[in-house]
Amino acid sequence: MSLNVPSRRLLKSAASPSSANALVPALQSLSIANNTPTTTTRSIHTTSSQQWSLFSWGKQKMEERRKAKEELKQAEIARTPKRFTQEEIVARVRGRLEGESIFADTASVSKADELASSHEKYKAWATEKAEKQAAAERDGIVTAMGISLIKDHMLRAVDPDPRSRLRWERKMMIRKLQRGTDPWSVEPKAERIARTERKLVFKTHQLPTSVKKLVHLSRQIRGKTVSEALVQMQFSKKKMAKEVKTELLRAEAHAIVTRGMGLGKAAANKDTETQEEPVKIQTKDGKHMEIRDPTRIYVAETFVNKGPIRGAEMDYRARGRVFKMDKPSTTMTLVLKEEKTRIREHQERVAKKLRQGPWVHLPDRPVTSQRQFYSW
Repeated sequence: MSLNVPSRRLLKSAASPSSANALVPALQSLSIANNTPTTTTRSIHTTSSQQWSLFSWGKQKMEERRKAKEELKQAEIARTPKRFTQEEIVARVRGRLEGESIFADTASVSKADELASSHEKYKAWATEKAEKQAAAERDGIVTAMGISLIKDHMLRAVDPDPRSRLRWERKMMIRKLQRGTDPWSVEPKAERIARTERKLVFKTHQLPTSVKKLVHLSRQIRGKTVSEALVQMQFSKKKMAKEVKTELLRAEAHAIVTRGMGLGKAAANKDTETQEEPVKIQTKDGKHMEIRDPTRIYVAETFVNKGPIRGAEMDYRARGRVFKMDKPSTTMTLVLKEEKTRIREHQERVAKKLRQGPWVHLPDRPVTSQRQFYSW
């Protein structure tokens, strides 16, 4: 076994006595020429890391990699945008949109460029803006959330296209005058109902049940007032009755707040309030009712729809068969109306019955031909 070492590297390292002394143990461990027939073994990692470092293998590449990493890190820091504090962000959001002069935009751009170079200057500018914002809030120019109350600013938000709005208003006014002055024009029935009666369509959350189970509760509360429906759900044994009761309360509150329904007694003045006579009607189901408050809310329509599948369970059966059982979800839609609607429907049915007159079994006409059998 022979030691193969490049002569140039060996001579270079042998120039210094310290390196020569360091190579002695390594050269002693390896024989230049092995003449004995005995079996020789080579030990793994016979040379220490300090001895290998004498040749400076890989040091230059590691140094270059370290410098490259440092340069990349500095470039990443330079590219990272500046992070502002919460007070600075709030001050910028609440800042007024208007400028002090017609050159405010150019001045603000140059000012922002100057303040971006110095954090202390920008912080002072943000503090000044916050003070102006507080002063504007005291003067009633902006709200606490930073929304400008200046007329021009509000018009940009609520009326982005004023010309189109004016054209539409002119068109609607002309249509209203034409219908009002034309003796042959009649207000459509749908428009009259929408103008005189209130209605709310409310859709519940996804209830964890099936359509077949929820439809029974839907039919149970249909046609009843909200108070009667709540009583029915309170004493029902169904599992979803409690959920339907909660949704009924939400729908009633939504109707009162957004549609102004059910406020007949609450809106009336006690000094001028007169006791109205109760109205007796008959519903389309044949039920007789007595209505004292025309603004009372009732459940006019209810219908149930399928929702998304909540999950699935595996049903393991005999002979290695497996069935998937889906967990359904269902929604219920409630249509709430006032008793005015039921009164109008009752009056329409009575008027239709009076218009029709009595039922005539056979038409009143002369007999044109005589036969041996009756033909009428």
